[in-house]
Amino acid sequence: MADKKYDSIVYDFFENGNGAVLLLSEDPLFKKTLSSTIFKIIGTKRDCFFAYENVQVGLRKLQECQKSKIECIVFIERLIGGRPSTDTIITIKRLLPDQRVIVLVSETKRENIAYFYEIGVNNVISKPASMNNLIEKMAFTIKPLGKLSEYMETGKRFLAAGKYREALQISDKILTIKPNSPAGLMLRGDVFLEAGRREDAVESYMKAHESSRLYLEPLKRLARAYEGVDEDKHLEYLKKLDRLSPLNTERKTDIGRVHVQRREMDRAEKYFDQAIEAATREAMSMVGSVAERISEAVGQVSPQMSEKYLSKVLESKGRSLCKDDIALFNKLGIALRGQGKWREAIDNYSRALEISPDDEGLYYNMGMAYFDGGDKRMAAKCFETALDKNPEFHKSSEVASLNLGTIYADLRQPEKAIPFLENALALNPRNTTARQKLDALNR
Repeated sequence: MADKKYDSIVYDFFENGNGAVLLLSEDPLFKKTLSSTIFKIIGTKRDCFFAYENVQVGLRKLQECQKSKIECIVFIERLIGGRPSTDTIITIKRLLPDQRVIVLVSETKRENIAYFYEIGVNNVISKPASMNNLIEKMAFTIKPLGKLSEYMETGKRFLAAGKYREALQISDKILTIKPNSPAGLMLRGDVFLEAGRREDAVESYMKAHESSRLYLEPLKRLARAYEGVDEDKHLEYLKKLDRLSPLNTERKTDIGRVHVQRREMDRAEKYFDQAIEAATREAMSMVGSVAERISEAVGQVSPQMSEKYLSKVLESKGRSLCKDDIALFNKLGIALRGQGKWREAIDNYSRALEISPDDEGLYYNMGMAYFDGGDKRMAAKCFETALDKNPEFHKSSEVASLNLGTIYADLRQPEKAIPFLENALALNPRNTTARQKLDALNR
């Protein structure tokens, strides 16, 4: 039999807390088990169980529940329709940070579980699951730590108020109730770090991590603590986190960025490759953002590497490219121009214009590529089209105004050049290049 304490927590959630369960799954057996648990074992009489095979329909129901002030526990399969549900989970937690989410898995891999907790999942259930297991997981999701949770909130308040001694006393109480409690040790580490006792903080964080290997917050805190202070330690903890949770694409990109800063380009490339591979496996919609972060990390140092990843993403998206991907085309064009590949940049912008033919930014960037290649007349033609699409696009950009003025000045069209150069100076009166060009035209 399930612990009666857990039964009462779940029963109270449904009957007195206006709670509900939303299941996103294609598994009829699990649906039946969960339904029986709620209505036969827990014994609730309310209409509080909603099950959907289609994710979008299920998310619409979740929105309805939110508007009606109905608290939901979302059960979601790791795979729906043969595709990972990671992107859906991230979206839910981004829009509704307090939303309770339980992930259902058929086989449990340690790195997968670690990643789920990192993206905000409250619990993971390995199928097939017993009714007792379901009740226990729901209870812990509704009331995670009981008395310990209250102590943690009190300790955090003391810490925020700078009352370090009181916060340490609270951590002692937590560790008395539950020796080696990761949460209690974590609180202790936070107090020591705020008080400037770095070594004591490190010791507490490491104990918290050793107490629960899947509790990654201590290592994440250590990585942040050493960022900008000790590059070797910062990298060490990032890599420890990566070994424990290797599906986190943002962290792989961060590790690559540190290697770029150290000019260790081969090592950076290794982690950037892994980031793209992980993002591709999880969801194609994640790939673009990963590639953008990589291009930002290496853009100034290695346009070649930026080109590699942006090209890979655009190629992998194939026919699914849309206007949301225009930023990737623009970044790829910059990477190509940075290598002197102005013809390839023009081809890239032409391809983008097939998707978004009214984008003045693409015409402007194409004009800059022609300018790089020495074809000023074609550059001016592209600029004219950009201005036709949006006559104001340059108004807030000193650089764009200077470039437009320069082209027209070089083509001996002062009447067109002067307004752009004047705008560049209005935005930055210290722009000596714009001043010199304007003076030369006014002589």
